[in-house]
Amino acid sequence: MRTNIFSGLKIFLVILSICAITAAGCGGSYDETIAGVTVPVPKAMTKNSEKPAEMSFLGFGAGQASFHGNTDADKIVEFYKKELPARGWQPNMNLRSGGAMLAYSKEGKTLLINVGKSNGDTKLTLTVGGMGK
Repeated sequence: MRTNIFSGLKIFLVILSICAITAAGCGGSYDETIAGVTVPVPKAMTKNSEKPAEMSFLGFGAGQASFHGNTDADKIVEFYKKELPARGWQPNMNLRSGGAMLAYSKEGKTLLINVGKSNGDTKLTLTVGGMGK
């Protein structure tokens, strides 16, 4: 009887480990603030070294940040399709042709997501724009 319990426990731990690895998908996420707006970024993506571009003019603010990584572009798209609505963002556009361009809006702000491949690397550009709070 004791052997069966330990065998069952070992199987459970193996299944639990597999589930944890699978659930990681893009490896989780971290938040990045662009033009005063907090947006999620998959952990598989690394921010490029150049400083994000930001501008403000007559109450309109915008900013852009770019990232790169070695992950499948489709996983990045699926990450945003799941993560942004959970954070209250509404989908506005979904264009797929080689790469992908997505648009979401929330509280007067628009978030454009551009995902593509270049030299075997996945490129992610996040652009935020809209009127003040």
